[in-house]
Order: sequence, then C-alpha cells, then structure tokens
Amino acid sequence: MSATSNYWLRSGFFTLLEKGAALVFSLGTAMLLLRLLDKPTFAAWGIFTIIGYFVEMGRNGLIQNGLVRALAIEKNDRANYAAISTASFTLNIAFSLVSNLLLWSAAAWLSHQYQAPQLALLLPVYYTTNFMMAPYTHCAFVQQANFEFRGIFWGTFFYRGALFVWVAGCWLLGRGIALPELALAMLTGAALGAVANGYFARPFLAFSGNIEWERIKNLLGYGKYVLGTNLSTMFYKNIDKLSLGYLLGPAAFAVYDAAGKVTQMVEAPSFSIAAVVFPKSAERMALEGAPGVRSLYERSVAAILAIILPFLLGVLVFAEPVIRIFAGPQYADSAGVLRLTAFFGLFMPFAVQFGTVMDSTGRPALNFVCTLFTALLNWGLSFYFVQQYGLFGAAYATLAGYAVSFVVMQYFLYKYFRVNALHAFWYVPEIYRIGWEMMKKRAVKLADSETNH
Repeated sequence: MSATSNYWLRSGFFTLLEKGAALVFSLGTAMLLLRLLDKPTFAAWGIFTIIGYFVEMGRNGLIQNGLVRALAIEKNDRANYAAISTASFTLNIAFSLVSNLLLWSAAAWLSHQYQAPQLALLLPVYYTTNFMMAPYTHCAFVQQANFEFRGIFWGTFFYRGALFVWVAGCWLLGRGIALPELALAMLTGAALGAVANGYFARPFLAFSGNIEWERIKNLLGYGKYVLGTNLSTMFYKNIDKLSLGYLLGPAAFAVYDAAGKVTQMVEAPSFSIAAVVFPKSAERMALEGAPGVRSLYERSVAAILAIILPFLLGVLVFAEPVIRIFAGPQYADSAGVLRLTAFFGLFMPFAVQFGTVMDSTGRPALNFVCTLFTALLNWGLSFYFVQQYGLFGAAYATLAGYAVSFVVMQYFLYKYFRVNALHAFWYVPEIYRIGWEMMKKRAVKLADSETNH
C-alpha cells in the first residue's frame, strides 16, 4: 500500500471515528434531554449550546487553519516551529478571554431576548470551560498539522462523552436534571479531553521562551477571514432556529430544534472528509494546479453524497417514526419540518468543500465573503418567512438561502478550477462500486480466516 493510500485510510478512519463519536454522544444526549426536560428548559439548553458552538467555531477559524499550515511548512525547523506554536497558544488564550468578556456583557440581553432566564446559571460555568478549550484545541491542531488523528478522537470521546454519561446516568436513576449540572459535566469533559489530546500531542509540542508578536500578527492576518467565515457559517446554519426563538418563543425553538438534531447526522461525513481534504487540497494545488483541486473537490463531494442520499430517502419516507423514536411523542409536530430540513444535507457537502478548497488554496477572503452573503441572506429570509409561515417558514427560508448560495459558490469554483457540480453526482455510483468491492474483499478475507481456523 502506498504512503498516500495509507494517509487517506488512516486519517480518514480516525477522523470519521472522531466525528462519529461526537455525533453519537451529541444525538444520544439530545434524545435523553428531549424526554427529561420541558420545552422551555430544552430551548434554554439549545440556545446555550449554540452560543458555545459560535465560540468554538470562532476559535477554530481564527487559529486552526493558520496554525496547521504554518507548522506543516516549518516542520523541519524546530526553532520556527516552536515560535509559531507559542504565538498560536497565546492567541488561543487571548481568544478565550475576549470571548468570555463579550458573553458576560451580552448575558442579560440574550436571556431577555430569548425568554431564557436559565442562561444566567449556565454562562458562568462556561467561562471556565472556554479557558479549558485553549489547551484542548491547541493540542488537537498540532496533531492535525503532523497528520496524527488518534488523540483528536480520544479528546472528542471524553469531551462529548462526559456529558452523555451524566445525562444517561440521571435518566437511568430517574432523577431530575438541573441545567448547571449539564454545564459542569461539559466542563469535566473539556478537562478530560484536554488531558487526552495533550497525551497524544506530546511528540509534537514545542514552545519558545519568547512571544513573537509578529507571528501573532501573521496568524491573525490569515485567521481573521476564516474566523469571519466560521461565524457566518454558524449564523446561517442557526438563524432559522434563532429567528423562531426570537419571534415565536422557546416552544417553537424546541420543536424545530428536535428536527434539526436529526439532520445534524449529515454533518459528520461532511466535516470528517473536509478535515482530511484540507491538507491534501493545499498539496494538490502546489503539485498539480487547478486540475488536481477539481478532481479532489468533485470526488470528495461525491463521497459525502453517497452517505447522505440514503439518509435523505429514509427521512422522507419514515419522518414520523424517526421523530417518535428520537424525540418522543410530544414532538410529533416536528415530522413535517424534518422532511424539509433533511434537504439541507444536499447542499452541505458542496458548501463545506467549497470552504475547504478556498481556504487551502489561499482564498480565505473569498470564502468569507460568500459565507457572509449566505448568512445575511438567510437572516433576511428567515425573518420574513417565519412571520409569514411560522414554523415551516424557517425551513423554507434556509432552503432558499442554501440554493442561492450554491449557485454563487459554484460560479467561483468553475471560474478558478473549472469544477462542475454535476460531476459529483456522476461519481456517486463509482463510490458505491468501490465500497461494494471493499466489502466483498473483506468478506473473502473473513471467510478465508474462518477456513484456516
């Protein structure tokens, strides 16, 4: 097996495993909380988790790609490598401090606007979690820069798993759940995840004795666009729920979010493959130019679509039992919304891989502008459609925004790399064929093993 094939199999396996673990724990936690909490309390927790996602997506955007690229370039120069690592970690801690100050100043406003007074109990605990995420993410980014993904999996396993274990324990024991306990469980998971990430990152960690502000400035120069892109992405992915919560109240937010939790299953393959594609996309651009990037984009999107299409078909046919199993009978009115939100998954792989290609080929500003455009478009559409059509209006608005954004992004992909979006669908049968051949070979090996025994 070639080194390239080994990279894709090994890194792809651990990345999918990491995203899969995060998905299982997140969905498992949501399924139990939907049954243990009333709708207003579940809505408060949902708004709190969205706030946390905004912070972490901002951190990843500001730091991750710039650090991974810089460390990969300076891997053989330990002095520069250590200086970059120190500058990035300093920036990471500063981000935690600034974001905590922003949350503290906005806490009362958020609680009032979304009719969620429980946020006042959750945010003080999150301030500590936010600082804990600095070493957690730094060790994860350093591993990614060195093509090591095992520790990232274990970090996610503990971070997401701790909350799930606490909620599952409360459910099994039949005891009630107080929201601050959930925030403390999340903090515990972040601490355990930081230890796990640190353990696997040890061979790649290096720090210098001085903080070089010029390097911090360079990281900020690159990361500011990705920061804007990530925050815009979070905004356009959540503006439908936030609009519902603001205009119709916590109960509408909870019903819509129940459907949204199911469609989150689509994100696991999208972001898993994106994490693996990013370093390879930069390499392809350097070695093969636009044709290499085009082939990588079309086939990576095809791989995600091959996973998503069966999910979409299943949701369209079985929306009612899916919601009943996932959220319980009290959320039966989410089934119709689920049928609409499931279509979000068709646009997700194209958007995610667009961002991957633009960032990795030195066009983060363009990625930011396109994503900001989508966020503002979804914002305007959501406020109009929610007021006109209520619960379903949020889904209509997001679908319309995704469709317009898809056209814009494909224009730029064709302009720079001659990418044809339809080719991704053309490659889907090939992905299924390759998967089938791999399963047959695996079955033959298992049969031979049994025969030899």
